[in-house]
Amino acid sequence: MRPTPAGGAGVPTVVMARDVAAGEPVAADDVTVSARPRGQRPLAALSSPEAVVGRVAVAPLAANEVLTPGRLVGDDLLTGQPDDRVAVSVPVLDAASVGVRPGNHVDLYATGTGARAAADVVVLTVRDAQDSQGLGSGAPARITLALDPGQATEVAKALSALQAGQSLVVAVRHRAGAGPQQ
Repeated sequence: MRPTPAGGAGVPTVVMARDVAAGEPVAADDVTVSARPRGQRPLAALSSPEAVVGRVAVAPLAANEVLTPGRLVGDDLLTGQPDDRVAVSVPVLDAASVGVRPGNHVDLYATGTGARAAADVVVLTVRDAQDSQGLGSGAPARITLALDPGQATEVAKALSALQAGQSLVVAVRHRAGAGPQQ
């Protein structure tokens, strides 16, 4: 007999059974469901394998990782984007505080130099720092962007010039005619 864990008997939680690379679809045998106490799982944790199977990993998924919606996209991350676009995931400072959401158009600036790395690019996904793997991992927030080859080159250059602990600053663009957000 084991004592009941703090936080109750647990809530069904989808957990990775094995590693899956970024851009790969998640198969039924890649995941398992385990009971996790509410206090030991992210609020957005998925509870049903049906919500996961067939979706694509935004970034590498590690065995034993609890899955949240921000770690997955539909069957094709670049659906609806021009054919020349590529998806690039970048570390950013505090995307949540400026309200970055998929579909936003943003600019990126390097924290060390202040140089603009990309202008008017589309956000595909947002992963907050608290969605990072492991407790206290310190991983920064990340956004995945749809970039043309020239933009991808500039962002790669900016990323390579960052010093340890630096990331990019994201600035949300106002869309003309978009009206007030509800």
